[in-house]
Amino acid sequence: MNNSARRAVPAALLCAAVGFGVGGCRVGGDDSAAVARTTSTAAPTGCAGGAIRWGRVAKEPTLIAVSRPVEVGEDDGWVTITPERVRELEPRIEVSGAGPSARRIYASLAKRLKYWSASELAKPGASSAEEEDDDRIDFHGAGVFVTAQGVRAVDASFTVDCPDGSRTRVYGSVFTYLRGNFHASLACGVDPAEHGNKEQWVTEAYTLACGDGS
Repeated sequence: MNNSARRAVPAALLCAAVGFGVGGCRVGGDDSAAVARTTSTAAPTGCAGGAIRWGRVAKEPTLIAVSRPVEVGEDDGWVTITPERVRELEPRIEVSGAGPSARRIYASLAKRLKYWSASELAKPGASSAEEEDDDRIDFHGAGVFVTAQGVRAVDASFTVDCPDGSRTRVYGSVFTYLRGNFHASLACGVDPAEHGNKEQWVTEAYTLACGDGS
C-alpha cells in the first residue's frame, strides 16, 4: 500500500496524475505458469519463441476508489479521508494455446507502450487494491468534499507467429495497469465537467459520490 497522499487544494476541483475495466482471474507469477489457457488445443511448443504482434492496445484511466462525502469546516485544516473501493483490477493473460512466457509478453507490451517499462506494469497475482491509500488534504475552505483514486489500465490483444514452420498462430490478450495511483479532490455541487475536467473516471467519481439518487 502506498503512503498517505498529502496535498493542499482549493475548495473546488483538483485532479493531479501521479502515475484503466473489469476484474479477472489471478493466474500465478511472472512466467509461463501465469498464462491462462483458454482452449484445449495446444499449439506446438515452438510457439514460445514466436514473434509477438500487437493488435488493439487501449490505455484508460480507471476509477478504483471514491470516498463518502465529508463536510469540512472553514478552519478544519488538514483532513484525512479514506476512499472506499469501487472496483478491483486483477491483471491477467489469456491465450489460445501454448506460447510465450508471461515475462516475454510483458516485455513486448512495454516496448509497444514505449513510455513504460515492464516493471511498471502490474503482473498476474497483483491487485489494484494495493494501490489504494488515504488522502490527507487541506481544502482551504468549507464545503462537502470527496476524494477519488484511479489507475491507468491497459487492455491489449496480440498474435504470436510460431517460428517452427507449422504456420500456426496463437492469439491472446493482456489486461493490466500501471503501478501507482492518481487522485482527484472534488467539491459536491461543483460539477468537474462544467469546470473543464471531462475525464470519464472523474465524472464517474463525482456522479457516484455527489450525484442525485434515482
